[in-house]
Amino acid sequence: MNAYYPHIFEPLTIGNVTFKNRIFTAPSMGHMIQNNAPTYPEMPMIANYLEKAKGGAAQVECGGQQVNDPGRNPIHSNFDIEDPTGWRNFIHFTNAIHFYDAKASYELIHFGSEGEYTKEALAKGKPFACSTFTRKDGVEFQEIPEEEMDKLADRYASLAECVKFCGFDTLLIHGGHGTLLQEFVSPRSNHRTDKYGGSMENRARFPLMVLDRIRERVGRDLLIEYRISGSECVPGGFEVDECIEFFKIIQDRIDIAHISAGVVREPRLRAITHPTGFLPEAANAYLAKAVKACPDIKIPVLTLGAFQQPEAIERVLANGEADIVAMARGTIADPYTVEKSREGRPQDIVPCIKCFHCLDDFKNTHYYSCAVNPIAGRETQLDMLVPKEYEKQNVAIIGGGPGGMKTALLAAERGHKVTLFEKKGTLGGQLNDADFMSFKYDLKNYKNYLIRHVETNPNITVKLNTEAKPEEIQAIGFDSVVCAIGAKPLIPPIPGVDGSNVIWAGDSFFKPEEVGRSIVVIGGGQVGCETGVHYGTNGKQVTILEMQPSLAPDAMRTYREELEGQVHDHCTAITNARVTKIEADGVTYTDAAGESHKVPCDTVILAVGMKALTAEAETFRGCAENFRKLGDCVKVGNVKTVTRAAFDAAMTLGAY
Repeated sequence: MNAYYPHIFEPLTIGNVTFKNRIFTAPSMGHMIQNNAPTYPEMPMIANYLEKAKGGAAQVECGGQQVNDPGRNPIHSNFDIEDPTGWRNFIHFTNAIHFYDAKASYELIHFGSEGEYTKEALAKGKPFACSTFTRKDGVEFQEIPEEEMDKLADRYASLAECVKFCGFDTLLIHGGHGTLLQEFVSPRSNHRTDKYGGSMENRARFPLMVLDRIRERVGRDLLIEYRISGSECVPGGFEVDECIEFFKIIQDRIDIAHISAGVVREPRLRAITHPTGFLPEAANAYLAKAVKACPDIKIPVLTLGAFQQPEAIERVLANGEADIVAMARGTIADPYTVEKSREGRPQDIVPCIKCFHCLDDFKNTHYYSCAVNPIAGRETQLDMLVPKEYEKQNVAIIGGGPGGMKTALLAAERGHKVTLFEKKGTLGGQLNDADFMSFKYDLKNYKNYLIRHVETNPNITVKLNTEAKPEEIQAIGFDSVVCAIGAKPLIPPIPGVDGSNVIWAGDSFFKPEEVGRSIVVIGGGQVGCETGVHYGTNGKQVTILEMQPSLAPDAMRTYREELEGQVHDHCTAITNARVTKIEADGVTYTDAAGESHKVPCDTVILAVGMKALTAEAETFRGCAENFRKLGDCVKVGNVKTVTRAAFDAAMTLGAY
């Protein structure tokens, strides 16, 4: 029995398979590491997923594929396990996972009306859904006929055979999030009048057909995990009472009930499926708890949704709310979360900040990444990138924000002696703003993680309230200087911007006495929207003025959708608004038509961006033989960009 978390590390046996603990990895977008690659796993992806097995997870979800080939989405579930040319790679994949005493899982999914369909696919005819309807984007769906359902069930079974052949331990059937199988069981989307519509017994017929065909082919040796949205979280949708009834019907065909939530295509519901900081840790556990509480449900129940710390996982398991907890983003941020928990080191787990780079970033950059894990997605590159031979150095780091702290920690791990200079009385930089916003608790946790480890590392000396000066740094005689002094607020050339009623967003949190009852926030990017929501939820009257046509374009999609929703819940947002004047009693702007309007307010908060302190950083060049600047003083970015820059800088210190 584990002394720290006995319920997490209690083995679980299902059929002939024993899981060494109760933490699985949940499906993630890690296959995007090899975007546009062959439809089988290659080494970059295998290496990424292998880290989770090495890190202690009992089961690793290893990607998957779409069952509906005509609607194949090139950016999701893009494998093809039926192709024999890829079997060698799949077998190598499962063998690697098994090497670390973890089990391997593979997902099958038919997106139905949730799918992204190419023009070529649509030209061949209307795609199938449970019932006939037209999606908001104009894509028309036809009701899938019984003969096609029969073919589809056979295809599920054929794929399941290949999954078993390639050495996977578990087959994950995705029947949630508005996908085809969920469409059948949901009263929101199932409007059929044949034997597949109406009662729950009828709506469950097609999932049962699929499961029966699979069992005919693979027997009981391959475990089946069935994923469903325990609540679709929409009016008239599938709810937990129906979820319980559904699992009563199918439980003798499956081995694990996997309970998620939401419909990913609906605005703001992605943020329930993939919880943001506006929801607490373990946000969707209540659904698994309800299913688990039913005495007629005899199979293990899995829950997931923003789990991070082992304390929350242990509590859910100990209270009997679930038998298994799955993590996605938590094991991306720190693949060794499970092992650190086993060793009783929760303080060393790198917190996920729910930035959504791992889910949404590939839409823009076509590569997989994590804001707090600079290695994610490039595990196979480290042998080429990181010098094996280097001299241990005496290093000065200027700036105690996230970039400076991360560089200090990584450099110290490599044996360098680090002195970290911070002109303010505390570390954290702009991350300190997170202390004031309740929905930024993840970022606060990450900031505190960095500070805690910097302050306790014996190779790091921290000098607070110390403004580093080039001549003094040069006089000390450091081998290397890393400058991470950040950026300063942009001050727009607006008449009245220097008024006593104007304050920068970051300063406003530390000077609450200067913030009045009514506020105008100038700038509707992510920072401006977050600032507005913070004050709006705390009883202030907030108007956000944004000159662009949309809000928070710099935020990741999932978070942006929820942030926009929060803005509309708690603030007034006006886009296409160009501010022309700030006065003591309000702000004047012109709209898209050129008409002038005035918004009365007590306080004006500026959130129009930052300016890199490039020139200031350059004053430190020449203070040591080796000089490097990183983060916002090079180009204003985010936690992800500064973390990667910190990693690159720290790894090359002292390199030959």
